[in-house]
Amino acid sequence: MATARCCPADCALRSDWEDELAREKASLSGGRVEELSGLMKLLAHPTRIRILLMLLNRDHCVCEFFYVLEEPQNLISYNLKKLRDGGLVESYYRSNHKIYRLKDTAAPAIRKIAGAMNG
Repeated sequence: MATARCCPADCALRSDWEDELAREKASLSGGRVEELSGLMKLLAHPTRIRILLMLLNRDHCVCEFFYVLEEPQNLISYNLKKLRDGGLVESYYRSNHKIYRLKDTAAPAIRKIAGAMNG
């Protein structure tokens, strides 16, 4: 390993420093980074963010998304599928209407993001 100016010169400190960096390097490998990258890509589309913000207030049927977002049906459906496949929303049926809601595991993170947008 090449020595940089910021590296500790003391052998004992250097060993601890290298161990710490090795743990940090290990934490950045594997699926965690890819998973976070996928989530960020999922949240990068404005229509998906609007859908998630609507779902913070209450569950919605598909026709309500069409009405509020004024987007074509195929675009709304595509983005809802992406959010469902990404594990952020789930759906259920009420009578003949398909209703979407935030997954319990996703709601706190979406609330935090929405709070950051408002404040």
